Amino acid sequence: EIDSNLDKIVMLFSYLSDKDMFAEFYRKQLAKRLLLNRSASDDDERSLITKLKYRCGAQFTSKLEGMLTDMNVSKDTQNNFSQWMRNNEINLGMDCSVTVLTTGFWPTYKVDEVALPNELVKCVDKFTQFYESRTSHRKLKWIHTLGTCVVVGRFDAKPIDLVISTYQACILMLFNQQQEYTAADVASATKLPMEELKKYLQTLALSKYQVLTKTPKSKETADTDVFAFNNKFTDRQRKIKMSLLVTKVSQDEKLSTKQTVDEDRKHAVEASIVRVMKARKTMPHQQLVMEVSQQLMKLFKPDPKVIKNRIESLISREYLERDKDNNGVYKYLA
Repeated sequence: EIDSNLDKIVMLFSYLSDKDMFAEFYRKQLAKRLLLNRSASDDDERSLITKLKYRCGAQFTSKLEGMLTDMNVSKDTQNNFSQWMRNNEINLGMDCSVTVLTTGFWPTYKVDEVALPNELVKCVDKFTQFYESRTSHRKLKWIHTLGTCVVVGRFDAKPIDLVISTYQACILMLFNQQQEYTAADVASATKLPMEELKKYLQTLALSKYQVLTKTPKSKETADTDVFAFNNKFTDRQRKIKMSLLVTKVSQDEKLSTKQTVDEDRKHAVEASIVRVMKARKTMPHQQLVMEVSQQLMKLFKPDPKVIKNRIESLISREYLERDKDNNGVYKYLA
């Protein structure tokens, strides 16, 4: 049943004119499913990617396949890390798993300089030590926005496991030291930008699961608002998944995805122009635009204005030149 649904999806996909736009959004959503363990089945993910590869070629799906490979390699790395800690008799006091990603395959993520609690700093340091002992030419860059933590909330009624993001954990673990903080205090302790921080505080104090209390009880968050640990909180479940924020596609993310695609299109158009001109050596403007459009139709419908701009750009960089006798004809410069 799943297989026939995937076939229908690929059939529908083949009617899209902006396949590259779809691919970029698909890549970002796949990344979140894999990193936050939201994917229903790795086999189904791989099956759909194989079908897309059959339809659009290996280049179209190479990054998606790279992401799935990274996840498998990370499992092996994690096992080796656990073995290394046992051999060196290191006890972190908690379970810590790290996913190592290859920069080229995954969407680019913002790296925030968040101040991690000491417990997490210890994990980061030990994993870095282990990783650097195995590879000397690779550098780790930590992206805490995508991390998840399971933290035990010790409430009056009973302890509850909270599945939260790393940023939410950084905020909640401050309350181990004192009962309440203002939003400004939390910002200076965690080093998170205030705009980001307010969103995370709202998920902890104003959502369905109010593990923090907020004074005053307004929807808006001001720097002077006081947040306190809610000892009275309880829930029927022993383990609750809080809103992680990262799973939602924000307006900024939509815009950045479109910008990424627009940049990639410029390169694709230029590469196509150079390919055509290298084969033909000389060509009139209209014919060149038609051939380039035909080549790129498999991925997206190019705008003739964009093609014209890219031709001008290639002329200024001396890849092409105009014919001296006829302005509407281009020559390839070897």
